[in-house]
Amino acid sequence: MSFLPIAIIAYALAAGSIVVDKILLKKSVQDPAVFTFFVNILQFAVILLIPFGFSFKWDTSTYLALASGVISVIALYTFFVSLKYNEAALTGPLVGAFNPLAALLIEAFVLGQLLTSGQYLAIAVLIAGTIVFTHDQWISRLQLNNRFAWIVASGILFGISYVLLRQVFLETSFVNGLVISRLAAAAFALAFLMLPSVRRQVFSPSSRSPIVSRSALALTIGAQAMGGASGLLISFGITLASASLVNSLFGVQYLVILAAALIFAKKYPHLLEELSGKVIIQKIIGVAIISVGLYLLAK
Repeated sequence: MSFLPIAIIAYALAAGSIVVDKILLKKSVQDPAVFTFFVNILQFAVILLIPFGFSFKWDTSTYLALASGVISVIALYTFFVSLKYNEAALTGPLVGAFNPLAALLIEAFVLGQLLTSGQYLAIAVLIAGTIVFTHDQWISRLQLNNRFAWIVASGILFGISYVLLRQVFLETSFVNGLVISRLAAAAFALAFLMLPSVRRQVFSPSSRSPIVSRSALALTIGAQAMGGASGLLISFGITLASASLVNSLFGVQYLVILAAALIFAKKYPHLLEELSGKVIIQKIIGVAIISVGLYLLAK
């Protein structure tokens, strides 16, 4: 089975989740720690997979799965911090670029896992295509400050988490790796309750938790459904190919983000940047380069 269609669908779903996350962070959720808590606490639902072949034993894969889950929570928190203080058009492409790059370096220089020359070329083309496609949206906003540091940290941490998860799937079953890593993430998310601000927003009726309105609740459920399905598909894709290969397809989600921004521009204008003739040409070139990268992977 090829990982390519699975990864494409996964990143298309991720795009929908990112757009909704940005809407929520602008309109409803002001504290990334609170949002990280709510997102990860839902991962306790993975216990529903336990009857489908799960078996627990302490070994290397268990420790790696625990580490992957914990790091994924930290990565998600840094992503939400980045998303809160930067435009989605800046945060998404840069986090997405650092993710496969970090995974690629770790796989090559730490684990000694090398790809073929064609696969390296495909990864480079896909990342280049995404950079070209989103160039107008982030280049003028790029500043080497603490906000940029959050972006870099998020991409690297996601890369580490996925590489560890790939190692887990090489040593144990998909169900075992997924259940342990997701339960670790959900359990670690409980640590956010140690923060007074998080406890206040989660438990205090008088403070009105950010996720209380019907519209915000509906958006949250929709975002997490898409995010959950995307995460599941990406995890399955990683059982079929290296983390750097799967993550290099992140450019697909920005095609979907642009489409969503165009559709919802009136209601959420902060999602859409101005599209001049020059920018449209740039995006067409970006799409063409991404298409070449997809072709190289499909060969």
